[in-house]
Amino acid sequence: MAMSALMPWFVFRQPTRTRAAAAAFTYFAAASAPIPWITDGPAIGIGILLTASAILTLPWVALWHSAPSQRFWRIPVALLISAIPPIGIINWASPLTAAGLLFPGTALAGLATTAVAEAYWPVYPKTVAVGILAANLLYMPPAQPPTIQAINTAESPDAFQKNESARLAIHNVNSNLTILPEGAVRRWTEATETFWKETIDNLKATNRIALIGAGLPIPNSDEFHNSVITIGASQTGRFDQRIPIPIGMWKPFGPAGGVPLNLTGPGTLNLGEQRLAILICYEQLLVWPMLHSALEKPTLIVGISNAAWTKHTYIPAAQEACLQAWSRLFGIPYVSAINL
Repeated sequence: MAMSALMPWFVFRQPTRTRAAAAAFTYFAAASAPIPWITDGPAIGIGILLTASAILTLPWVALWHSAPSQRFWRIPVALLISAIPPIGIINWASPLTAAGLLFPGTALAGLATTAVAEAYWPVYPKTVAVGILAANLLYMPPAQPPTIQAINTAESPDAFQKNESARLAIHNVNSNLTILPEGAVRRWTEATETFWKETIDNLKATNRIALIGAGLPIPNSDEFHNSVITIGASQTGRFDQRIPIPIGMWKPFGPAGGVPLNLTGPGTLNLGEQRLAILICYEQLLVWPMLHSALEKPTLIVGISNAAWTKHTYIPAAQEACLQAWSRLFGIPYVSAINL
């Protein structure tokens, strides 16, 4: 991940715009390699890979310039344009993700410094190296909260068994806050809440809280919200996924039945003294959701994901690496719950 910081320099050192485009496209295509293996077919997957890589290449082609002096502002601008919507909706493998490894504990300033450093390091390598070394030497890893526990769950074709396993997982821990992953409950309805009543009452009686990744049907629609719901001693509502994975979940061109885009949704969920920056699955790979959450000053990063359909690829490992990087950058702890 740290080596991705070299990508802007490699693109801008190309002698022509065409070669710069080829370099950027190759980088993003390589980063998108798992897509054909997680879609409905190789042809569709390759089409998505090529389209996404071409879109991600656009800012670099538009801002490329042969003069080295132009790189000082063009590289940061290209990184910014790529990170924010609309391109930010698909901006996986952003070189900005390296900020947590290069400048840990520096928060938003470190993100900005990374964008600038990726342009300046060829001219001032010693200055940049000293800055990276100092930031890493001064960094103190945050302590993990002892009263919070994230639990992995196992995928099952039987909806009843899946619900029962999730309920038992909550009953078998004594933490104040228990976190279950995306997909722990496929759909949360009134019937589901009735099924969970005993567990909810037990959580209230013991003054405990559980966060559950679940789909919430949208009335009069085939769509649903991919959400985190709160049950137990605190019922602060829900937290909806902001950027569902395009095509696979968010279906901008149809057919219906997916998860709506939610760019204006809140970036954190308040639970007592904790303010949780929740990153649901695909969001962990992007810059924008974490940047959005960081503006609300979170105290804990919560990553939940459903890896049942991606566990044969390196996507789960990439998600975990990104969560670690965001935790290091902002100096706040993280927990991760995965449905396998």
